[in-house]
Amino acid sequence: MSWLEENIGEGYQQVVVGFTVFIIGALLGWMEAANGQMTAAEVYMPAVIMLSGAMVTMLGLSFGTESEEDRTDDLMNAINDLTARMNRMLGQEEE
Repeated sequence: MSWLEENIGEGYQQVVVGFTVFIIGALLGWMEAANGQMTAAEVYMPAVIMLSGAMVTMLGLSFGTESEEDRTDDLMNAINDLTARMNRMLGQEEE
């Protein structure tokens, strides 16, 4: 797993677990669809499992890395930077 850790970062285990959970949900949905007709109740659990796996994977990619490109706080940093610039332009001191 060293290749995954080098390319993904410290969150590689979370990515592997999330992807596995997603595949399990997809397999459950495929098994439910094998009878030809699916109702909304039959779609619900596979969809929830797949979405849970996707969220775990995305969180592993977002928060589990040390890379500059993988930060999830860029929007808040941009808002804070814009606020500071506007305050400097208006001549207000930060308190």
